[in-house]
Amino acid sequence: MSGKKRILTGTVLSCIICVILISGCTTLNAGNIGNAPVATPTVAAETPGATPQTTQSENAQSVFSWSDIYPAYDEQTKQRLIEEAKDEIVRIYPDVDRSTLDGYWMDHDPVAYGPPRIIFANVDDTSEKYMELQKLRSRGIAANIRHNYVMIKVDPVSGNIVRYGSRGHSGPLEDETRIVSFEECEDKCLEFVRTVKGNDFVEGKENDFSIYKIYSDKNMKDGLVYIIPFNTYNGVQYMYDQIYMHYDLVLDRVIRYRDDLKDPELMKKLTTLSPEPTISKRKAKQILEAKLKESYPDEDLNIQYRVLNDFENNVLWYDPVELVYSQQPEPIRLIWYITFNDEEMRNKDSRNRATAIIDAHTREIINLRYRDIDIS
Repeated sequence: MSGKKRILTGTVLSCIICVILISGCTTLNAGNIGNAPVATPTVAAETPGATPQTTQSENAQSVFSWSDIYPAYDEQTKQRLIEEAKDEIVRIYPDVDRSTLDGYWMDHDPVAYGPPRIIFANVDDTSEKYMELQKLRSRGIAANIRHNYVMIKVDPVSGNIVRYGSRGHSGPLEDETRIVSFEECEDKCLEFVRTVKGNDFVEGKENDFSIYKIYSDKNMKDGLVYIIPFNTYNGVQYMYDQIYMHYDLVLDRVIRYRDDLKDPELMKKLTTLSPEPTISKRKAKQILEAKLKESYPDEDLNIQYRVLNDFENNVLWYDPVELVYSQQPEPIRLIWYITFNDEEMRNKDSRNRATAIIDAHTREIINLRYRDIDIS
């Protein structure tokens, strides 16, 4: 698939997957990511003992909020947009029973922040193929044969589906036929994005797409594939501005979808700090180690760092939705993302890891969950 980077398992995303997959969890095996298109940062020289200087733009405090770019809607307009959302859902998912599309309006996403959403709960999207698999997987227990009920969210501004997925999805049995290969799946995922978001979107971003292949069952035959446009600003990637997809190789269709791309105007207004870090990744690790030593002075933790993907080596714009969609958002921070474990964690499972997020300008630990340390 020319023009797209082929990248194996994204472990930074593993920390997020249980939250971002619409409902239901998937166990991911660690791998590596490479070739993500980011600029190599220039790090200011560090003088021992010197007072850290943050290299920020003059606009250090944002006066721009997401609510400035989203219009108010009257009831008549809301009802019209709900009907249009139904048309869009049936266009993308033709097996949907339109009579089950009982949509309602929410002024905010259910997590109580962010732009409005049209919510469709308990939508029946049951195909003949799905029911055949249900009968096979039920092992003769009629109570286990259920229709495919999903939840769908639509962005009323763009009209695009931004969430799709069921509350639970059973993985394929070993003897089930995977009718789609991973190579074919990449093209099918790209075509799905083209169908949902339009040809112009794909043509404009195709060179930035990164393909993550993630295996989710012990037989290594069930496919999770994410197409992720790593949006950038001033050559630095946004950490969460991405699209996620779960493509089922047996059903030959997207069974979970999440569009976390944010409004470009909003992101531009909030990304005002310097893209050049004041501290290096090495210095960020030293800050982390000092915190751990302060918290556990009598222990030799034997910390090891696990850089399992390339973009962990680069600074990132830290853009979680709860910060971007705050009513009074601050400028998006430049951060170092650090993955590590200690000897005790490795003895239990070599894949165990913890993460730390450190401000690349101010040196502040923004996020760290490790033992009884909970900074978030």
